[in-house]
Amino acid sequence: MKNLLLKNKKGFALYILGALLTPITGIIQSIALAVGFSLYSVSDPSEVRFRILLTIGLGLSPVLIQVVSRLLRIQFMRDVLTEVRVLVYHNIMKIPIEQFRSKNREDYVSNLVNDINVFEQDFFLSILNITYSYGSFIIGEIILFIISPIVAVIVLMLSILIFVFTKLYEKPIRLNMKANQEANALYNQQVSNVLGGLEVIKLYQVEDRFRPLFYNIVKRVEGIKQKTNLLQNTQSHLIEWIGETTQIGMLIFTTYLFVQGKIRLEELIIIFSFVGQMIWANVNGASMINRFKGSLDIFDRMTQQAQWESGHLPFNFDRQLRVENLSFSYGDNLVIDQFSCDIEKGSKLLIFGPSGTGKTTLLNCLSQQLTSYRGQIFYDDQELRSIDFESFYKQCGYVRQEHFLFEDSIKENIVLNQRFDSKKFTDILKSLDLYEWIMSLDNKENTILFNNGSNVSGGQRQRISIARELYRECSVLFIDEPSASLDDETASKLYDTLFKLDHTIVLVSHRHLKYLSGRVDRIIQFDSEGGYHVL
Repeated sequence: MKNLLLKNKKGFALYILGALLTPITGIIQSIALAVGFSLYSVSDPSEVRFRILLTIGLGLSPVLIQVVSRLLRIQFMRDVLTEVRVLVYHNIMKIPIEQFRSKNREDYVSNLVNDINVFEQDFFLSILNITYSYGSFIIGEIILFIISPIVAVIVLMLSILIFVFTKLYEKPIRLNMKANQEANALYNQQVSNVLGGLEVIKLYQVEDRFRPLFYNIVKRVEGIKQKTNLLQNTQSHLIEWIGETTQIGMLIFTTYLFVQGKIRLEELIIIFSFVGQMIWANVNGASMINRFKGSLDIFDRMTQQAQWESGHLPFNFDRQLRVENLSFSYGDNLVIDQFSCDIEKGSKLLIFGPSGTGKTTLLNCLSQQLTSYRGQIFYDDQELRSIDFESFYKQCGYVRQEHFLFEDSIKENIVLNQRFDSKKFTDILKSLDLYEWIMSLDNKENTILFNNGSNVSGGQRQRISIARELYRECSVLFIDEPSASLDDETASKLYDTLFKLDHTIVLVSHRHLKYLSGRVDRIIQFDSEGGYHVL
C-alpha cells in the first residue's frame, strides 16, 4: 500500500486536501449559528443586515465546499482502484498453471470482485471519515483552547479515553473481517458448484441434496457477518454512550461558566456546537480506525504474490526433448512410473492406450502444466523446471480435450493478440473445414461467440480452438484427442494439416490409430498395468 500511495502521491495529497475541506463545513456552520444568535446583541440596522447576509452566506457555503471536496478526491479513488484491480489480475496471471489449479477458481473471482468491493468501500470511506473526524477535532481544540483552555483539556482527555476503548476491539474486528472474506470465497465456490451443475441437478432431480450444502454455507457467511456487526455495534454503542455522557456533562459545565460570566453568549454557542461535533467526530473516527486497518489487511491478502519455485531460463529447443525416469502421482495413486523416451525436434509422436493410464498426465508434464513430477525432462540441455514458464509458452501450444472460447468474435478467438494475416487466417479455416461455415454466417468471422461458444456446435468449438494454436506458429505442439468431436472426414483433413507442419508434435489419441500409425515417427502405447511400450 505504501508503494501504491507513493506512486499516486499527488492524487493522494489532493484526496487528503479534499477530505480536510469537509471538517471546515462543520466549523462554518457553527460560526454561522453563532453569528445568527449574535443578532440579539446588536441594534444598529446596518450591522443587523450585515450579520444576516453573513449568516446566509456561511450557511450556503458548505454545499460548494462539498462539491470541491468530491472533485479533489474522485481522481485518486479511480486511479487506486484501477491499479489494485490490475495488480490482483497481474498476480493471478503470473501463477504457474499447476499452482493456479491448486486453488478453486472461485477464490480468484472472489479476489477480483468481492474483496475489491469491500476494500473500496472500507478504505476510502475510512480515510474520509478519519480525516474529517480528526481534522474537525484539531481545529475545534484550537478554537476551544482560545475560548476556554479547561474545556479544551477535558475534551482532549475524553477523546484519549475513546481511542483506548477502540484499541481493545481492534484485534477481534480485524480477525472477523478476515473470516468474513474467507467465508465469502467459500460461498462463491458453492454457488459456482451449484450453477455449474445445474443441468445435472435438474436432470436427476437432486435439488434436495444440494439445498442443505447451500444453506450451510449461507448460514456460515451470515453468522460471521452477524458476529462482525455485533462487535462493531458493541464498540460503537459503548463509545456513543461515552460521547453522549460527555456531551451532557460539558453542556452543564459550559452553561455554568456562562452563568458565572466567564464566557459570552457567542462563545457559549460556539462551545455547544464544537463540543458536540468534536465528541461525535472522535466517536466516528475511532470506529473507522479499525475499519481502515481491516481494509489494509484485505489489500495485503489480495495483492500478496504467491510463492513457488519457478524457472528463470529462456526456452530454447534446437535438438531433442529427452525424458528420463519420469514418475507422477495424484496423492497415493501412481499414474506414470519411470517413463523415459527421446523426441527429436520436428518429429511426430503418437501416444495411445486405455483411459486412466496417464496419457494426458504425461502431456501435462511435458508441457509444464504439471511440475511436481519425479525424474527429469530436458529440452536440449535445460531441465524443464528451470525454464521460465512464460518463455516456454511463447513457443509451445496445447490443444486440450476441453476447449475454452472467449465471449468475442470468431476472429479474435483465433488471432488473440497477434497480427492479423488474412491469407494465413483463411488457409487455416479451409484446412479445418471451417471456412464455408463461417462465411455463411451473417457477420462471418466477426460473429460473436457467447458463453464459451454455447451458440456453436461441439465440433466447431474444437476446430476453432485448434485454429487458435495453428495460427500461433509455435515450435512444439501438444495435442490431446483432437478428433474427439469430429467426423472421420474432418478428422482426416485435420491430421493432414497437422502433419504438414514443421512442428514437434506430441499427440494423444485413441481414434484412427491405423491411419495415424503410418503418419507419425514414433508410437508409445500405455497399458492398464501402468507400463508402456515403444512401437
